[in-house]
Amino acid sequence: MGILPVDPRRRRAVGIGLIGMAFAALIAVLPIAAPLASAEPIDPNTADESISIWVRQLQTKEPVPNLSVEVKGDDFDETFTTDAEGRIQVGLPGPGTYTVTVDDSTAPDGVGTLPDAQNPREVSVQATNKGVPANFLFTTADTGSGGATSPSDSASPSSGASDSGSSSGPRGITGGLVASKIVTGIIYGLLLALASIGVSLIYGTTGLNNFAHGELVTFGALMGYLFSSILGLPGVVGILAAVILGGVYGFAQDVVLWKPLRKRGVGLVPLMIVSIGLALATRYIYSFIFGADRLTLPNDPSPFLKIGSVSLRFTDVMGAVVALVVLLLVAFVMLRTRLGKAARAVADNRSLAAASGIDVDFVIRCIWIGGAALAGLSGVLIAYYQSLRWDTGSQILLLIFAAVTLGGLGSAFGALVGSLVISVFMNLSTLFIPDNLKYVAALAVMIVILLVRPQGILGRRERIG
Repeated sequence: MGILPVDPRRRRAVGIGLIGMAFAALIAVLPIAAPLASAEPIDPNTADESISIWVRQLQTKEPVPNLSVEVKGDDFDETFTTDAEGRIQVGLPGPGTYTVTVDDSTAPDGVGTLPDAQNPREVSVQATNKGVPANFLFTTADTGSGGATSPSDSASPSSGASDSGSSSGPRGITGGLVASKIVTGIIYGLLLALASIGVSLIYGTTGLNNFAHGELVTFGALMGYLFSSILGLPGVVGILAAVILGGVYGFAQDVVLWKPLRKRGVGLVPLMIVSIGLALATRYIYSFIFGADRLTLPNDPSPFLKIGSVSLRFTDVMGAVVALVVLLLVAFVMLRTRLGKAARAVADNRSLAAASGIDVDFVIRCIWIGGAALAGLSGVLIAYYQSLRWDTGSQILLLIFAAVTLGGLGSAFGALVGSLVISVFMNLSTLFIPDNLKYVAALAVMIVILLVRPQGILGRRERIG
């Protein structure tokens, strides 16, 4: 019952050709990127670069209107006033570092004060970056605790939901805020699931816990930034490039590194250590090429969809839709196609699958390509959701492993369920604890569930031990 028989020589030739085309494309693109990034500033009225300012009150999450805000940069010094939603869209003359200063003396009575760490704030704007976020949170004294309530790092952008800010305590919790946390948790969970499924499939077919999977996520985000922000191509081109080049990158990794190590009988622990070394090396290559600053993809920060008190951007909605469609497609492939059935057979018993005529190496190769392509798609969608850095993938790697473990090791559908549970609970936890502790809450719920069901939500007991 052979699956997808292909002449090994032809397969090798096709693989070498794909790798050659990918590297040729990157070599051709990188020389073009530098001149475009250093192009002369354009007229501010056309606003190829802009800053999105949002000022709110921390405890109530209410916007602060009619507030004076100054934006200064090279040959640029303008003062603006927040609108009824506490927002300002500032068109810029070009890329650079801008200082955003809120004149808190113009704030209405009762909204509190801005912490010194927030105001003023420096914002780095890359070429063709629109809507770079600069968020400010006024705080008031918390009479219940006898001290001031500190806001989370509002410089880190999240989704466009109107109530996406975090709270350090239960004060100010409303139904709209809870709904916003749930919606943004579901959206982020879908994006996280794309990366988690790749980890789960690779583990299921090879037994490898790939610590370099986060760098596959970062690779997709950076390819989206390269094609959309630096080259100025449409966003859909950047997304397709992230998926295709991500798949090629996974193919190259398996050809050059993982298959030779498997053929030599290297154990799983040494393979895991190799993946850690690969992650560290790749991470700092990204930093060397793209820099250590936070990068943003062209994005319209204006609300696209409003459901009650929840307001979402276009990229939030489309990212969730794309992720959901792709996840359904993965489910169809795994359940209804010969390749999916062969992958499940290899995951259950590799030796028996090989004895049945399944080309195990070819199945593993397809899993590496598919898993890397899904990671690339996850990366570029996360970059639209919350911007990116050279270490974006490594920052969410712990969440990815937590989702895979919670859902059930080796189970693609378990990775989806685990991602949603982890993301929603993590978002809701910020209603009661500081935002920088939300990962702790996610791991805590994983531990509690595993104490009750050690094999994970959708795992099977025979996998344990």
